[in-house]
Amino acid sequence: MKNIRFDFTCSRQVPLYAHLCNQYLNYDALNISIGCDDQQDFGQHSYFIEAQSEQTQLEQLADAIAADFLISAWLIDSGIKIIDEPQGGKTLLPYLQSGSSPAIAPFCQQCYPLIGDNQSAKFGALDLACPCCKGETQLTPAQKALTLSDIKAMAQGLLTQGPLTLAAADNLQISLTPFEQPLSERPQLLICNPNTLNAHFCLNDSQVLALSSIEKPLICARPTQGHDKLSAPLYDICFAYSRVILVLAEVLRQKGIDWVYIQGKHNRPKLAWVDGAWAQIASKDLGSTQAQTKHFIAPEPLREKVSLHGYQAQWQAAKRSRSHQGELSVAVLAQSSEATHTANTFAANGEIEHAGTPHASDTENHTIADAALFSALLNGKFTSHRQAKNAAVIYLSHTHASQIVTCDNKGDTELFFALPELPDNGYEIFHQLDSSPQKAVAQKFKSLFPDDYLKLLSLKLHGRRDNLQSLWAIAAILIGLNPQEETQSQERLSDALMAAAMRYHGANAPRIDYPLTKGEAHRSLNWCKTLGTVLSFRIAGNDDPSQLAFAMQDSLADYLSNWLEHIDLNIGVHNVALAGNELTNETLCKRISLRLGKNFPLVINRSLDLDGDNLAVGALYVKQRQLNTHD
Repeated sequence: MKNIRFDFTCSRQVPLYAHLCNQYLNYDALNISIGCDDQQDFGQHSYFIEAQSEQTQLEQLADAIAADFLISAWLIDSGIKIIDEPQGGKTLLPYLQSGSSPAIAPFCQQCYPLIGDNQSAKFGALDLACPCCKGETQLTPAQKALTLSDIKAMAQGLLTQGPLTLAAADNLQISLTPFEQPLSERPQLLICNPNTLNAHFCLNDSQVLALSSIEKPLICARPTQGHDKLSAPLYDICFAYSRVILVLAEVLRQKGIDWVYIQGKHNRPKLAWVDGAWAQIASKDLGSTQAQTKHFIAPEPLREKVSLHGYQAQWQAAKRSRSHQGELSVAVLAQSSEATHTANTFAANGEIEHAGTPHASDTENHTIADAALFSALLNGKFTSHRQAKNAAVIYLSHTHASQIVTCDNKGDTELFFALPELPDNGYEIFHQLDSSPQKAVAQKFKSLFPDDYLKLLSLKLHGRRDNLQSLWAIAAILIGLNPQEETQSQERLSDALMAAAMRYHGANAPRIDYPLTKGEAHRSLNWCKTLGTVLSFRIAGNDDPSQLAFAMQDSLADYLSNWLEHIDLNIGVHNVALAGNELTNETLCKRISLRLGKNFPLVINRSLDLDGDNLAVGALYVKQRQLNTHD
């Protein structure tokens, strides 16, 4: 007889895994116990199933578990080991309040082959009852009423009449051709034929596994070079995620359609690969019906409730728990006057400010980065707010100011670096280059590359401009990367630069300068020198835009490492937190992991967003900057 334990270690709670553990309590052949280590804490969540039996029965159990536990995007490790005594029990694991996605997937390994395979007698039976996932319970009455003939008619209408709106799938719009959408939005595709995926996109194993995972997320992907139909530099792609979409995609696949454009409230979580694992960008991307409240055990904060940028975080002391521990909940707020009022009241109290505009003050932007730092450090790094110290955060965002904030051995934070606000038009950008020590290379650029010079002059930047996205957009034009659209958007230009960097696989790249400037309050970037360096390499004959695009990412990561080493000498840095939605930049993330990861432990709280609910949670722990006696 052996005691065996099956472990599934995840970076955040996975409702389906908890549900499956509960179901295995009914496995009659063996005496089963289940559990979840650190079930409600920040950090890793290890679901486990334990059994005692002979070798043959344990092998049968292993085969069943391997078939049932589908891949989750949050799964970071799994294994089987012999144990001395069971640690679990017979208590059901909660899963209905365990994250910002549906509690259970709408289809699983048991019902998928029946519903989604055109060779199955049950193909298209949307209301098929599944004892494993119970996906039929997620169907609306309108969805239950759909027949296979209805779905085939939809597919035929798409092929013959043009774009289709699926009333039975949250009015999702589907088209064979690109939508007329703002250039600020990256095109989104539903993959109908996963077997041809590699013919259209350059993907690694981790991306393919994520697409196939039970979460069915959106993954940023680069089309194969020279693709005759996919002309955008990057796309957000996903696999079928509901029973209706699953059957429709299969019908389209039969008709030779590999992918279709989608648009609307499909509620797919957007993920980014950061330091070796996936993280969600912002849970506000999910609809209100999908976004559930997250619950964690967390150390006592400095304030008990915060509403910030559409999220509400609240802490309540636990009656029976470890010292200074309590339950923290965070949820997406409806866009209401109440949410705005709460955030503004919080600002008036001098604790944190509503930093949602391009002209927010240094103090309020600083506080946003503070919040990103403290929320990351919650990931098992401190058990009370007093232990949050000797750390730094690299917060790179196009939603808020991109900054580096440090935290000393007393827990006091200081703004070390902030990206400057760039001019909002190409004329002013060139004027500042031409008025700087970069004048010579600016004039040579104008004479050698007149077309790109004119494209620079036509550039208009909108929204926040103190971010890497704006810098990448300008650089894309300077090195000759221009998407096909006549009207350039900073998002599409930035995507062009990131896609070019992803194409480069060389061993060496030029070093681009990122010199610091010292202001009264903090350091910033001499962006004219950075762009001047880029121009100098192009003028000198470097005609490989992918190499220069990669060089910008690699050099920035190297400079970040140097800056953190300087900070380490002054205050001691035990952890470097990473946060912000610009971490969707695959190449930059890889280079940061390589350059910084060898010297500092990198911290990402994957239980929270990169740039969303993490800010509200972290704001609970940010020290007040000024006291208001008229609270």
